[in-house]
Amino acid sequence: MDLYQAVISELEKAPGVTILIHKSPDGDAIGSALALALVLEARGKETAIYCWDGVPYYYRFLPGWQRVRKVKEEGEVVFHPLVVGLDSSDLGRLPFLRDKPPGTVINIDHHPTNTRWGDLNLVEPQASATGEIVFGLLERWEVEITPHVATALYTAIFTDTGGFRFSNTTDTSLLCCYKLVDLGAVPYEIATNVYESYSSGRMRLLGLALGTLSMAAGGGVAWVVVTREMMETTGTGPEDTEEFVNFPKSIRGVEVALLFRETEEGVKVSFRSKGRVDVAAIAASLGGGGHKAAAGCDLDLSLDAAVERVIPLVEEALSCCLSSTCS
Repeated sequence: MDLYQAVISELEKAPGVTILIHKSPDGDAIGSALALALVLEARGKETAIYCWDGVPYYYRFLPGWQRVRKVKEEGEVVFHPLVVGLDSSDLGRLPFLRDKPPGTVINIDHHPTNTRWGDLNLVEPQASATGEIVFGLLERWEVEITPHVATALYTAIFTDTGGFRFSNTTDTSLLCCYKLVDLGAVPYEIATNVYESYSSGRMRLLGLALGTLSMAAGGGVAWVVVTREMMETTGTGPEDTEEFVNFPKSIRGVEVALLFRETEEGVKVSFRSKGRVDVAAIAASLGGGGHKAAAGCDLDLSLDAAVERVIPLVEEALSCCLSSTCS
């Protein structure tokens, strides 16, 4: 029995499934969770989806988004006999847990830095998104993929490939989305909801963030900063900073872009690379992780200290790659 069949067997026999997704949930985590929950519920199984944070407003067009329950303590979670963690590379991404969840745990993810924290680890680093893995799982399971499920999975893949702009876009991800459109997903409606339904506060926040644009390494590194005061002034939240890091990345000559966002605990750093620099390696050295071209970490530092800590590491990595002394 291969790993996909092993996961299907566990899903088939479980009377209920608890689904966990990472903090600051993105379209991939939310879409994957909703798709799996919809399929399980159609097969008569109880499901519950938990996350440290709520669903960002621009993903609230997804069918069943209200299923995602915001929790801060493990005691608020109802653990069914089977637990599925989606798009979470390690347990640190699930801060409401004290330890590995009880019961049988299935870990489905596409991050190369995944720590294989489940009993079954369906981890496919070559996949563009966790939604791509879930779609493959549902196809092998031969369950009905309704238009609602197709919408959730298309959103997962569409957002994690940056609207098919990122280097993780492959023939497989495009073929999956082709099939999902045939199954009822509507690309225009999804793109409009995801990328053209922002608040006016977000636009003001973006203006403030772009005003902090800084560059180093002869224009090879660029970053912006978002403070808590900026978010308070504009009436926005952390979800409104999604995609901000792609603005400095879009500058000609920039190889690595970063977003430093101030949090209650310190600073969240988002990294993006155009391919030469492995930002997952940098993030991992700081306690984070991700992909070669997209990664992140959380630092218990002030904003200024975080910038002073991270930028020299990025400059060193870029210099190394440009001099061909590292891969």
